[in-house]
Amino acid sequence: MAESLWTIHVKHGPQNLELQLDAASKVSDLHERLQTLTGAFVRKQKLIHKGKVLAPNLDLAKAGLGNGAKLMLLLSDAGAVPTQGQAALQQAKKAKQEEAAARVKELYAQAKGMGGAASAAIAAAAAADAARAAAAAVGPAIDWSERKRNWEKTGIISLRDLGLTSAPDDLFEPTPASTSGGTGAANSSASGGGPGPGLAGARVADLSHNRLQRLPASLARLTCLHTLRLDRNGLTSGAMPWEALGSLTGLTVLTLSGNQLDSVPGAAVSGLKALQVLSLNDNQLPALPEALGALTVLEVLTADDNKLEFLPASLGGCAALSELSAERNLIRELPEQLGQLQKLRSLRLDSNRIAAVPPHLLQDCASLAVLSLQDNPITADQLRSTPGFKDYDARRVALCNKQLGAKVSAHATRTFTEGAEDRQWQRYATGQGGGSGGPSGGGR
Repeated sequence: MAESLWTIHVKHGPQNLELQLDAASKVSDLHERLQTLTGAFVRKQKLIHKGKVLAPNLDLAKAGLGNGAKLMLLLSDAGAVPTQGQAALQQAKKAKQEEAAARVKELYAQAKGMGGAASAAIAAAAAADAARAAAAAVGPAIDWSERKRNWEKTGIISLRDLGLTSAPDDLFEPTPASTSGGTGAANSSASGGGPGPGLAGARVADLSHNRLQRLPASLARLTCLHTLRLDRNGLTSGAMPWEALGSLTGLTVLTLSGNQLDSVPGAAVSGLKALQVLSLNDNQLPALPEALGALTVLEVLTADDNKLEFLPASLGGCAALSELSAERNLIRELPEQLGQLQKLRSLRLDSNRIAAVPPHLLQDCASLAVLSLQDNPITADQLRSTPGFKDYDARRVALCNKQLGAKVSAHATRTFTEGAEDRQWQRYATGQGGGSGGPSGGGR
């Protein structure tokens, strides 16, 4: 119910994150949500509240948190987000490097025609620069064997933000040591403490923030994965190994945001029965697969910034769905089957072309407390006249009151409005009456 929903604010570098969790959740649940949002591994996270590091095994209340609590997220090692000062230093360093490169070019231009040793030295320097540029274009030189040994020990395949343009097809094939009873994850499996031998026992794979256009063919070898992050690459639907992806039936988190996907085959997701979080933001998808309805434990689905014209009716089968976001698309109407989502708490559909919501959405979604339809043709008057609005509004107001009571800094447009834009002033200004006087069309 909405009364048990807490809003937690987390400061993460330059970001201010707002999360909603059950009041009965643990700090470890908060860590998992932050990993989904930021890509920072749980093991690198430290949550600070009033000068103390929160223990992951504590309930939120026992950790001293409440609705509207404000935390700070710190990351160890290279996973940390740079502060504004660090970012400024990095920019200054880059500017100096560019200045030095420009000076070298100027000297090269002045030295042209000198001949002899000077000319040869300049030519050699230019060749070295060209070689470095070529190496940068194909990505960094990586000792894959060393990395694979580390992955086998930790169960975490970390390739985030390395500038990769490609990876070997056999990258996830087992190493000779692991197939012959090597160390690390293999040994822990033999003693009953690990998920599986070698790379096959890896639990997390993060290949996000690179320039990959295709994935290694050996992806299907990672049969114990529960988290796979592929955000911010150049992946296309035609180059995706959908069959291999669909074979990873233990996945609970799959993120594909920021790629160039124009379709997702139903067969690729229908077998992912354990999936709880699916992120498809910022692609070129005209539709979501009907097969999503088979994912009965899916809790979070985001598909912002695509080309969606509708949401599949099969989403009504996602019984555990609590958060659904499809902002900045081309959606004109919503399926009646969304009313079957008893656990749906947050529905964000800003910047679409929605002129009405199905009555069952407000009548039957007994947990819905956040509905955002800003920048759509529907007006606040029309939303108020929808059956079930009174009960929905009571839940919304209760959530707002909790946030105000906890002195939470909330998003004013989304939190303290009824869900749609109140455009009565436009009708009055034009002298028109009735509930349909709002402007038609999909946005401003």
